[in-house]
Amino acid sequence: MLRPLLFPLLIPFIAAAQPVGEPLRPDAEGVVQAVFDPQENLAEYGPWRSSKIGGGGYLLNVITNDVNPDILYTHSDVGGIFRSDDGGRNWRMLHNNVEPQSLDCVRDMLVDPQNPDIVIAAVGNQWTPMQGIYKSTDGGQSWKEVHSTQVFGNGPNRSTGRILQRSPDEPQTIYAAPGVEGLLVSHDDGETWESIGIGGLYVNDFKIDQTNGQYLFICAQNSNMSSRQAWGGSTTKHELGGGLFRSDDGGHTWGKLADEAPIEIIQSPMEPRRWYGIFDSMRVKYTNDAGGTWIDASEGLDLADSRPKPTAGNSYRAIGAGPNFLVLANGSGKFFLKTSVNSPWVEVESERIQGDWFARSQPNKWDKFGRATASIVVDPNDPKHWFFTDYYTVYQSWDAGQTWTLTIDGIENTVIHTVVQMPHDADIVHMGMADNGYFRSDDGAASFQHTTGSFDNCKAIVVAPSDTDMVYLLAPKTHGWYADTVYMSSDAGESFKRMGMSGVPKGKDDFRVNSIAVDRTDPYKLYIGVSGNVKPGKGGVWTSTDLGATWRWDSEGLPSGGFFQSSIWDSGYQLARNRNGSMIALQNKAVYRRSSDDAPWQRADLSPSSSWSKFMQVFSSPSETGVYYVSEQGGGVYRSDDSGVSWTQVLDRGVESMAIDLNNSQRLAVSLHGNKGLLLSTDGGATWQALDNHIPQRHRLKLAFAGDRLVVGTPGNGVFYLPLSSVAQPQEPKAQEFSTTAF
Repeated sequence: MLRPLLFPLLIPFIAAAQPVGEPLRPDAEGVVQAVFDPQENLAEYGPWRSSKIGGGGYLLNVITNDVNPDILYTHSDVGGIFRSDDGGRNWRMLHNNVEPQSLDCVRDMLVDPQNPDIVIAAVGNQWTPMQGIYKSTDGGQSWKEVHSTQVFGNGPNRSTGRILQRSPDEPQTIYAAPGVEGLLVSHDDGETWESIGIGGLYVNDFKIDQTNGQYLFICAQNSNMSSRQAWGGSTTKHELGGGLFRSDDGGHTWGKLADEAPIEIIQSPMEPRRWYGIFDSMRVKYTNDAGGTWIDASEGLDLADSRPKPTAGNSYRAIGAGPNFLVLANGSGKFFLKTSVNSPWVEVESERIQGDWFARSQPNKWDKFGRATASIVVDPNDPKHWFFTDYYTVYQSWDAGQTWTLTIDGIENTVIHTVVQMPHDADIVHMGMADNGYFRSDDGAASFQHTTGSFDNCKAIVVAPSDTDMVYLLAPKTHGWYADTVYMSSDAGESFKRMGMSGVPKGKDDFRVNSIAVDRTDPYKLYIGVSGNVKPGKGGVWTSTDLGATWRWDSEGLPSGGFFQSSIWDSGYQLARNRNGSMIALQNKAVYRRSSDDAPWQRADLSPSSSWSKFMQVFSSPSETGVYYVSEQGGGVYRSDDSGVSWTQVLDRGVESMAIDLNNSQRLAVSLHGNKGLLLSTDGGATWQALDNHIPQRHRLKLAFAGDRLVVGTPGNGVFYLPLSSVAQPQEPKAQEFSTTAF
């Protein structure tokens, strides 16, 4: 029986609230003291609240303007666009008001120096549908796409250089160098664009001579990239070229100066005919003949013999300029000053004011300050006021780099793999993210703190129903973009230890573990899904009765061949166990069930609704015997009341992710496939209502409940929560208003 009664709610345009505090100003010593608050986050997005975690993603630049020093913009490789109106004391996200997907992977931004409400952004990446050039005339409250083109906002060397420039001679003329399509030019302040050639490049940096707007430079590298037009659509491969190019006529014709180009260049403020470039992240060189020849200018720097890691002390990837100096940043948080064309680089001795945040400097630990510095920017209004961005943060200095203050409140850039409810305690929420591991909230997802014991990609988390102090998670054994190891906590997530995993097959690519379940009555009894071909000793379901120390293969009846997902980016939750001892295991195209641990697995009578669709997640009801829910990417949600023998469709919209309230088995939430919104059911899937859809980033969401809150993890902006008390109760719509596609 089909029961997808949908009650569409009007979802008005809701602009982000603007948290504005007292603008940051240095004291008499030129210092701003700690401003980071590990719990308070003033930014709100309609009814949604942003959880306080603190940074976590690669911020690529800070953009200032000439008329209001308190208005700042920054942007991220995965987390979108942020604005501050109080000098960086508070930031808010600006990319949540665009349909159908967020302006998330931003390669570059251009702010009108005389009107900071006019903004141009180059947006896109090779994995999601192509975006392009966007413009806002109201400070980011609304955006329009002014040109569709492929942009690589999360590609190689994304932190280097610029791809947007304004002509110094004609302020209404703007250039963009996204690469594939070639150089683009707009003569009406970004409203319309045309291509003027030199396409097929992967551009690291694009600059204009500020003394002559006809001289243009492009630094590019060889790279193989791809693009796509729609979600799930085919990809187009691009073999992009590299080299150093110069145009002397405003971009209409170009000459290739060299096969190898600097990753970033800058015009000298001391001698405008001189340009400096960073080569291979290793050395600084200069040219006096517009790129024809280059001379080493690395005196005073620690140099590497081969290309260093981005976080190394002898890796140089960001260079900036003041009115009469250059400043260079390395990959480990040090800065170097050049005050004349003939002077060596001199290190700037600096101190840090960070506040209590998860990536603060800690003695004898890997220091995250200035790691892989992306940009170093000098305020055009104040040569002592500097900014830098890196893997995590925005820092500011008001004394020319001697003291750095963390200014990141409101910027959340973390990629979330999972959020998990703590049964019977609405304050505790477990969360796992990419790069930084496991975090826990003690205030209902309002803020999260980092705990110890897990590695960098915390893929999945499960709480033992019979002992909620027992928490298990899946993560890498060592650092990497995979999960293959169970970690256990006996103190509700305060700390974790790695389990032995004896017996589980090991392989760099073949055997990954992305799904985990725990027995309803025995907190020591675990089940995991191991990818790879299903056969004894290899892929399939594995069981442990000793907290994950030892394991046995438990897959009789599963089909041979690959079964469980292997990618860290897949949805997970392909295993579920009910209170009656039955289990469900998902393959992309099939559902398998068993009535008990002693029974073999057998295929259930449920198939995908289309050839392209697949099953995404399975959940067991926390209180109802034999009740399971399965979500399908193209088909909706199915419910079984008999341990998986028979199934009833309760929602006919494609579903990307799902959650069931562990304290109320009738309350469900889903994130619809294709960024179509969020739905809530309070009656076990019999009826559904739409939730506000202005949450920043709306694809690959992770869902959980926490008391009266719906908690949502995003793929680039951390965690948000929605107070369900703010959700209007559904009303029976008039016949002409009813629509299952109104979201």
